Order: sequence, then structure tokens, then C-alpha cells
Amino acid sequence: MEEIHKNASYKILQITLPAGKIMPRHYATSDAFIMVVSGEARLSLTTKEQILQPGATFPIPAREPHTLEILSDFRAFVVLAADANIEFNEK
Repeated sequence: MEEIHKNASYKILQITLPAGKIMPRHYATSDAFIMVVSGEARLSLTTKEQILQPGATFPIPAREPHTLEILSDFRAFVVLAADANIEFNEK
């Protein structure tokens, strides 16, 4: 993950991951909004799964634990509050 923009209100992260990679269980301390540019991934939240494909957008509530399994080379942008953090956990 790379922060590509930040101002007083929000920040934008770019996610670029190869096929087969799994982003371990984590959550953001603010609401997050993901926008998929290319590739495909399986987003697994506590109560549902969502396949993310190019052009897809998806909101993720603050503190909602989730994992991201990359099915094909993946690139997306995530918008978060400016002061938000991403916390990784083992639960």
C-alpha cells in the first residue's frame, strides 16, 4: 500500500498486489471506499464475501475486519479519513 494523496479531510492509498497474494485480516479506523482499477480479488468481511473486479466500488465500514485474496494481478485505490490507520490483527 502506498499513500498517493493526503489533505486535511481524506487520504488515498494505492494497492498493487500480484495474483496469489493474501492481505491478512485487518481493518481501517475510518470508513473506507475501494475503487478497483484492474485485476480481481475476493474481499472477505465478517458476514459476507464480495468479488472485486475492474470498475467495482465498495464501501467498507470503519473497524470491519476483512481480508483480501488476490485472484489476478490487482490494482485499486482506497479512500480513508485523513487521520485513519490500518490495523492488522490475528483474530
